[in-house]
Formats: sequence, C-alpha cells, structure tokens
Amino acid sequence: MPFRIEQKYRINKYKLPYLYSWIGKNNGEKIYLDRFIHSIYFDNYKLSLYHESVEGLVPRKKIRLRSYQKNINKFENSKLETKINSVEGRYKESKKADSPLKILRNGILDNKYGLLFPTVQISYQREYYKIFNIRITIDTKIKYKKYNRNFINRHSYDENDVILEAKSQTKDISMYNYIDENIFFEKIRFSKYCNAIEKVFFVNWFVVLKRC
Repeated sequence: MPFRIEQKYRINKYKLPYLYSWIGKNNGEKIYLDRFIHSIYFDNYKLSLYHESVEGLVPRKKIRLRSYQKNINKFENSKLETKINSVEGRYKESKKADSPLKILRNGILDNKYGLLFPTVQISYQREYYKIFNIRITIDTKIKYKKYNRNFINRHSYDENDVILEAKSQTKDISMYNYIDENIFFEKIRFSKYCNAIEKVFFVNWFVVLKRC
C-alpha cells in the first residue's frame, strides 16, 4: 500500500495571484484540466468518524462517494473512497461504486463503526500542478451542504479561503521539504468533512479547539 506525505495550506482568495506566480517561478507544470469534485461523506449517528478526526486519533478513516460530473446531483459514475490515516502513514482505497444510489439509500456497514449513512455533501473546483515529484492541488469555490436524498435546493455554506495541498509518494523527503520551506502561506490541519459537519450541524459549540 503506497503511503503518502501530505501538507495543507490556507490561502486568502485575494492572494491567489501570488500563488500562481510562485508556481511559475518554481517551474510548476499543469498536469490535468480543472474539474469540479462532488463528494458525499458517511458517518454513524454518533458522528464517530468526525470526532476521531477532530481529536487526531489513529487509526482513523473517512468514507465518501465521489463524483467528477458537472451535475452535482449525478452520482451514477462515481467512486467509493476510503481515506485511512494510520500510524504507518496515510493512504487511500478507491473503487468504482456499482450501485451508488443504493449506497446512498441503504448506507454502508463498517466493521468498526457500524451502519454509516450520508451526512454532508461537499463540492469544489480543483486545479492540478506538479513541482518536482510533488503534486500541488488548489481547491476553490468550496461549498458545504447537508445531505438530502432528493437533492433539492437548500442552503449551502461557503469556505472563505482557498486550500492548497502538497502531496508526494516519493521517499525523497528533501523535495517535499523544499515545498514546505518555500511556500509562504499558513500551514494548517484541515478537513473539508470536519468543516462541513461543524457548519451544517452546528456542532462547533462543543467540539475541542483542535482543527482537523
């Protein structure tokens, strides 16, 4: 299982030109076309996956149904993904979701967490770049919504900032350190899922002050 190194940065949306300038000065290469990403995350009635992420427990996981179609309500051609954070490192398992609508209707049975049901829906636009062997992604237009099985129009919550992620699966840590030492934005712990839960369900009244 390939483990990866990952670091996230918070960027004020008005400072995006500085980021693009930095990418150009460091010979950044665009590797994919921009695309919209839509994800529905699953959790149990105790929101155990959310709480474990906030507390930084390992091992922990996040489970989502992800679609790259422009229509946020279409999940026919989607993937079922599990992001795992273990003592050894981080990795992701991904497979085609054979019956996404059935998954959304019946939920997912997990050996540890029990029955998981869809909780929140997250959408954003992602840009893809490469510097050395480091993949740089830029997420903008991030929106959070409470999941509704009928996908009816409802209130959404916007993420004010832009999120940059630097990811690498290389064992040469020096290249990753170059990114970390030369990008002048705020390094953060950040989870779209945790932010969505806090905004949609207002649980931020009683969570600990740690960020995901």
